[in-house]
Amino acid sequence: MAEAIFDPAEHEPLAGGAWDEALARAFVERIVREADAAHDEEQHWPLHPEDAYGGNTEPFRGVYCGNAGTMWALFRLAQTYGIALRNDYASAIVQVEKQYRKRPLETGRVVPSYFLGTAGIMFAHYAITGKRSILDHLTWDVAVNATNPAREALWGASGTVLPLLLLRERDGAVYNDRIVRRVQKELWKTWEPDTLLWEQTLYGVRARYVGAAHGAIGNLAPLVRATDLLSPDRSDTLAERVPALLAAYVLRDGDAANWWTAADPNIGNKLQWCHGAPGVIMGLARYPSHDERVEELLVAGGEAIWRAGPLRKGPTLCHGTAGNGFALLRLAQRTGDAGWSARAAQFAMHAIRQVAAWRESFGMPAWSLWTGELGVAVFVDAVLRNDPAVLTLDAL
Repeated sequence: MAEAIFDPAEHEPLAGGAWDEALARAFVERIVREADAAHDEEQHWPLHPEDAYGGNTEPFRGVYCGNAGTMWALFRLAQTYGIALRNDYASAIVQVEKQYRKRPLETGRVVPSYFLGTAGIMFAHYAITGKRSILDHLTWDVAVNATNPAREALWGASGTVLPLLLLRERDGAVYNDRIVRRVQKELWKTWEPDTLLWEQTLYGVRARYVGAAHGAIGNLAPLVRATDLLSPDRSDTLAERVPALLAAYVLRDGDAANWWTAADPNIGNKLQWCHGAPGVIMGLARYPSHDERVEELLVAGGEAIWRAGPLRKGPTLCHGTAGNGFALLRLAQRTGDAGWSARAAQFAMHAIRQVAAWRESFGMPAWSLWTGELGVAVFVDAVLRNDPAVLTLDAL
């Protein structure tokens, strides 16, 4: 009997209809205009019930599920579609940083996280305004966070260094390479050669996760995306460890594949960006394509995403249909097979439908980037342009 590589109860059949470019474009433009119109000068946007974890009732400020991510996405999509925004987000993002530093939610202290803290807010500020003076403060945050025992993307160094990697890839900016090397050195020192994972100290618990948000795949970014900074020996070791890691924690069912959430199989497995095949595919976007072992597994991961269908829990990037659709779009670019783009387009149409259902269910929109409607708009736009680069991960 084949291993259960995903839980069918967590997925639903495609029901968005055939790809409709005009409808997709209208959806993106509508989300941008509605989010802009909903902006409040003080609180910016209300906290959505799906993001109200830990008993919090105030809106978050960061890139992941907070104001900074919403503003960044709004600004970039408005540029793409020629939409004149009502609000001055260059000024608003300054206020967001001040609000976060005055009252950091969840942890009760200011943290230099990219997705959840100061680094992400500052980089969103840079993305909106282009003020290079911001990068000096940002670089300090990356350096400070290099030894964070979280050792994962959302809180740890592998996430905090993403802005430097993005600038490196866009501009060829090498002036911060010493900081990138520092992060690489720390990750290499703590990478366990026996498990091929890192030990995360997260929310008071020690574990060894596999995926993109909290695990090894997320930690590979500074190594895979800046291999020119590694010694030849470490480059060779990286080329051995990546396929070995994928093979060690893979779940197979014929031509489909997914991965354990963690080294402990009792934790189970998911099929979404944060844990599972979508995050593996997106996290290894810049891994060289000449290793047939890796390529076969990534394609098998795409087959699992397609076989499972959209996520029932919602349309979002982190743990919803948009994130899984991005992985299909990435495979189209990686393999040159337009069939993956067609599949991604069907996921986009379904995600549009899910946004409407979400609004009806909760009685309000969800304006965040990684956990709300702005992320869905970013995904639908990506399908329209056939560009798999994800804002905050691969694009700024």
